[in-house]
Amino acid sequence: MKSSLSLLLALAIGITIAATSGTAFAEAYLFEVLGRPAYYKSWNALFAGEEAVDSWLARYSKTRNGPAGPGTAVELGGTRYQLNTVCKPHGCGDNQFFVLFAPDGTKAWGYLLKGGKDERFFGSPDEEKRKVLRAAAHE
Repeated sequence: MKSSLSLLLALAIGITIAATSGTAFAEAYLFEVLGRPAYYKSWNALFAGEEAVDSWLARYSKTRNGPAGPGTAVELGGTRYQLNTVCKPHGCGDNQFFVLFAPDGTKAWGYLLKGGKDERFFGSPDEEKRKVLRAAAHE
């Protein structure tokens, strides 16, 4: 009986830790998310070979220093994705970048909104991911 109770307690603690760490990660800031190698690699892949990437965004890629809010979890087709944002210093209202990461961080899709109207996608998101990224921009 005592070993069964110990096993149940250990399982409950493990489940609580797993659930809490998932929630905590969903709320992580972009610079924290990019601290994980898979996420950093997929972030950099967004801009590889791209021309005329805005200077503030290129700078953020190198320094991870810029205005950002906490991330959020987004569910698409039963799969949980990580959504984060960053904006241009001293120009947040008109220059925002939204990034959606696959659950394991190995793929990312981005959306740059400039002047509240000009948009550019990175990572070739499908229509469903484009809708999520656009919706995040207009919340």
